[in-house]
Amino acid sequence: MKKTYDIKLSGVKIGTTDFEFADTPMGVVFGIVNFENINSPYELIKEHCIKNGVGINDDYPEDKFINTMLIPELKVFDNEQNELKGWGAYFIGMDNDGFEIQFGGITSDLMKSEFKHHYDEYYKTE
Repeated sequence: MKKTYDIKLSGVKIGTTDFEFADTPMGVVFGIVNFENINSPYELIKEHCIKNGVGINDDYPEDKFINTMLIPELKVFDNEQNELKGWGAYFIGMDNDGFEIQFGGITSDLMKSEFKHHYDEYYKTE
């Protein structure tokens, strides 16, 4: 069953993701970001990182591409507004091709319960 998660930056909802992909044994889920009412996700993310001292791994302004380090103010919530727990999340992508959110530090128990489809898919092939 597909679930959609709210993405909030500094307490403000900026979009959603379905966490379509996972690296199950590493405890990482990632997915396409569907931004809401954001003209340039690149500008939003870059400005947030500069203002809040968040590290940027790669930044190509001419392409509006950015790859951030973990963003402490970036939070993910399920449909009941429970915050997803783990190490945290970061963005990678560009305005023209879209962005991905990666969320790490998912425990095995949380992977089994919240992301059962990823867990089952991985472990059925083992």
